[in-house]
Amino acid sequence: MSSTIDLLNQTAARLRQEGKTPSLALFKARLSGQLTAPALFAAYQHWRQQAPADVELQVAETTPDSAGPADIASQLQRIESKLDRMLALLEQQNVSG
Repeated sequence: MSSTIDLLNQTAARLRQEGKTPSLALFKARLSGQLTAPALFAAYQHWRQQAPADVELQVAETTPDSAGPADIASQLQRIESKLDRMLALLEQQNVSG
């Protein structure tokens, strides 16, 4: 497993150089074909436990739901939809009130 952890450390360093915060999704994208999904997940968990505190904090801040761009867009769309419904309800109250 140490070679897998070394691979994750190298990938994490490259991601940080690119201004990205290492996450399971980014590791999966970068290391697809090199590791099986279960091996990657196990190594990722081990890597997070061994990672310096500041890296763990960054990972926790940016990936509470393992949110990728598609997830964020989906969340934004749901929020906008809810806002539209709230505004419509307020308008109905103002018109009928």
